[in-house]
Amino acid sequence: MIALYDYQDSLTVAVRRAFQAGYRAPLLVLPTGAGKTVCFTWMAEQAQARGKRVLILVHRKELVSQTSAALALWGVAHGIISGSAKPSRHPVQVAMVQTLANRVALDKTGRFRFDLIIIDEAHHATLNSGWAKVLAHNPKAKLLGVTATPVRLDGKGLGIEAQGFFDVLICGPSAADLVARGRLVRSVVYAPAQSLDLSMVASRGGDYVTAQLAAAVDKAAITGDAVAHYSRYAADLAAIAFTITVAHGGHVVEQFKQAGIAAALLTGATPAKERAQLIKDLGAGQLKVLASCNVVSEGTDIPKVAAALLLRPTASYGLAMQQIGRALRTAPGKDKAIILDHAGNVLRHGLPTDEVEWSLQGMARPHAKGAALVKACKGCGALLSVKASSCLDCHVVCPAVAPRDELVSVADGELVELTAEQLASLKAQKRQALIKARTKEQLVSLGKERNYQYPALWADKIIAGRMSYRAQQEQRT
Repeated sequence: MIALYDYQDSLTVAVRRAFQAGYRAPLLVLPTGAGKTVCFTWMAEQAQARGKRVLILVHRKELVSQTSAALALWGVAHGIISGSAKPSRHPVQVAMVQTLANRVALDKTGRFRFDLIIIDEAHHATLNSGWAKVLAHNPKAKLLGVTATPVRLDGKGLGIEAQGFFDVLICGPSAADLVARGRLVRSVVYAPAQSLDLSMVASRGGDYVTAQLAAAVDKAAITGDAVAHYSRYAADLAAIAFTITVAHGGHVVEQFKQAGIAAALLTGATPAKERAQLIKDLGAGQLKVLASCNVVSEGTDIPKVAAALLLRPTASYGLAMQQIGRALRTAPGKDKAIILDHAGNVLRHGLPTDEVEWSLQGMARPHAKGAALVKACKGCGALLSVKASSCLDCHVVCPAVAPRDELVSVADGELVELTAEQLASLKAQKRQALIKARTKEQLVSLGKERNYQYPALWADKIIAGRMSYRAQQEQRT
């Protein structure tokens, strides 16, 4: 019998009541490490006990194994639908969405029809996708989405009105609340006073262009800083280092090995047996640092991990928090998580314990309650609070837009412990410095202080934006 914590029990009750109230597709939100898998495993068990057929959809191989292990732990017999799995007739099935999407079109007997479909990491489920094909084959099935971060990089909502799948949002306790309950460990965040210089890195699809990002970040000095700071603040702790590319990950691993620290690289091409062994070695302490390139940002459960090395800058709030969340799970003898944020992601997105207001309607980025998250003025580039309706510098009324790192960037440097109060103060100081820089000389000087690679070009961009806004105002008058 699966035992639930009180908040997990409350959430499963809320899901059941949502179905009873006529909703077809609730979206359950619970922070990374709080037990989403336990919740939907319990609900799958309850559904199959009532004679229902249950499908659990995942999008990564490691999530198939993890979900299958959770079901087995609680005695829930099940089958697996993947390219190499032997078919079974169990009422509960765990499926790779890519595999099942290719098979439903050939389903003539109803083998792939279910009463309840549970979608893990549901923020990936969109129209015109494999998820959509599976759901279209099951028009009468009830849906349950689960995620820690119900926001897409492109800002599109997950709700029906935003052309998503879900019709009601059910939020569990926040990360801060779970830390207070002892269900997550507290995080100690170390970050640079200002983030890396990404002023010349372009964006595509809501995040940075990978090749340009790697060129800006994959440098020996930055990697060397990662090794030095790990040795200082997280020595001997099991750590995951999140990298940009496979080549970047290889460089990181080599630097750690040269320092005598056991490290290895995990990529999407790593064979399944080797991947499982690397994760096992990390959990057992035989491996200290596991560099990951787009593999363990989501879903992977390694409670032993007590440090996260953020070496990949990202414009995605969800990705940043998923990566940090890998270190927040509780484990015997573990009282805190060390977050070494060389990428400056907390400067862009806030701390993992910030309270967040979620919505099914979509947003450019989640807005933390009371936190000093920022946007950039379209007229002059000044940093503003996300709640600001106008810019004090050029007086332009500007909607929230994605923050640009050239406004908060500096090169490699010492990481310092960062609290919520310090983060708010830091951002306010940066905004004031930009407002006070009125001439090109002042802007160039500010750019040099922030270690921009091209301070004069950045200054010209700010001046051009200000002049454009003023011209627009003159035309209006």
